Amino acid sequence: MALDFHRIDNHDHLFALDDQKYQNLDEIFTEFKHCTGIFIDQYANSQLTIANQKALIKIIDNYIERTNLNLEKTKTIDIVEFRTFMKIYSDNELNIKILGD
Repeated sequence: MALDFHRIDNHDHLFALDDQKYQNLDEIFTEFKHCTGIFIDQYANSQLTIANQKALIKIIDNYIERTNLNLEKTKTIDIVEFRTFMKIYSDNELNIKILGD
């Protein structure tokens, strides 16, 4: 299973999360659901507005501040990489469509 992230305006594929990366982001997605009511689900489609992307960035930044990132290096890499994507797309004001399997 995977999640594919696309631009809403022209449907270009931006990046994907495989099962392992999705699991590594589970804490981030759970917090995002608590804050926004939006659940990023592997099996459903959803959208991320620019505001949603900025909310994810704040959640990740808070997670980084309170977590020992040396404990799980692969998880840390996946979270930082996802944050980088959200930062790039929010800075470029691109709304994102997420397609689940």
